[in-house]
Amino acid sequence: MIATSINNEYVLRMAGVALVIAGMGAWFAYDGAAGYPKKNAAHARFAEKARALEKAPTAAEWLRKDDGEVSHIERFARDEADAKLPSSILAAVKDTQARIEQIHQKEPDTKKASDEAKRLEEGLAQKILEPPYGAGDLHTQFGFAAAAFLFAVSLVGFLAWRASIRFTADDTGVTRGGERFDWADLSAVDWAQWRHKHIARLSFGGRVLKLDGWFYARVDDIVALMLEKRKDFTMPDEPAKKE
Repeated sequence: MIATSINNEYVLRMAGVALVIAGMGAWFAYDGAAGYPKKNAAHARFAEKARALEKAPTAAEWLRKDDGEVSHIERFARDEADAKLPSSILAAVKDTQARIEQIHQKEPDTKKASDEAKRLEEGLAQKILEPPYGAGDLHTQFGFAAAAFLFAVSLVGFLAWRASIRFTADDTGVTRGGERFDWADLSAVDWAQWRHKHIARLSFGGRVLKLDGWFYARVDDIVALMLEKRKDFTMPDEPAKKE
């Protein structure tokens, strides 16, 4: 008797995918529970120090590099608040400065340009005081984590279901679970996917039995036994290679 089992290579690949997805879920959960709140707490220290300044620096002043490659706002966050400046805040400062420069290039020395630049500076002063991650961001991370864990669990469940299906074959036929297919009733064999995917579809009257060598080991042995018992069926030859 020939009995199939789940293909080890298939198990390892699917288990690897499930582990990677579960790891992503753990990372999302960490960000929502600890990572983002920790960054918000660090930013709160920076915002407190920034509020204490007599005058809010302009975008150009925040971006000034007195020494090295570190901007003034990054150095201020590090030295005054013992915090790493969120990349979103630095990006907002750079964007504001770029927009102000564009305004002055288009309309140099005009009241309209000055008023627009002032509006942008006031908006920036408020922006840098806001926490980088809001409640919506935390909820999004938890949502991603739940989706990742659900997918990983579903994948493991699918793998367990696949493993529960077994094929057994003997001289008279093949059984899938509790369903019996006799070699004598075999009416057709579909070899279309056999060469590339090791899939053969056996027709028994109105029933079709799919033998999949990717999911199950020893499918080749069952096919060989079928060909031995039903010599009126043959496996098609490999297509000839073109010169």
